[in-house]
Amino acid sequence: MELQDAIAQRRSIKVFRRDMNIDDDALYEAIQRATDAPNHGLRAPWRVVHIAKHRLGDMSKQLTEIAFPNLRKKQEDHYKVATNLGGMLALIVKEDPRQKESLENNMAFGAFAQNLMLLLFEAGIGTCWKSPAYIFNPEIRKIFGVKDDERLVGLLYLTDLEDLERMPHRERQHNQIIDKF
Repeated sequence: MELQDAIAQRRSIKVFRRDMNIDDDALYEAIQRATDAPNHGLRAPWRVVHIAKHRLGDMSKQLTEIAFPNLRKKQEDHYKVATNLGGMLALIVKEDPRQKESLENNMAFGAFAQNLMLLLFEAGIGTCWKSPAYIFNPEIRKIFGVKDDERLVGLLYLTDLEDLERMPHRERQHNQIIDKF
């Protein structure tokens, strides 16, 4: 697969089936390969927490008790979606109190995340990045073991690519992105 084809064809896959399974070896290999992302001083300011398919129900129950207390329907809906995934990754970036290093860490994390999603696509694993408001809740951060000097930046749903053909490539906004000095 050509690089531009992979960039253009990768989609956020939002169709989840209970019988979906993810090849953990392919997942772990993609994570390792994604670390070739550019990062200043080779700080590698990223970390992921893998929630395997068989643990998604437990994770959802813990998360929704905090994120949606007393909202039974929301808890049930989350559980249904989560348990239909093939797995999930909690995406974590290292924070730095120094402004320049913090910017560098965030840019490096973005490169790592893009590498990861492209490599997973190449391995036949679909992804959908979610950044719900509850990821900023300190109790949710605790569920995923996020340290004081880290930030939970999203949840990467792991899916299959079965419905990719039915997802058209939406035209991107590329007009007026270049100014000349």
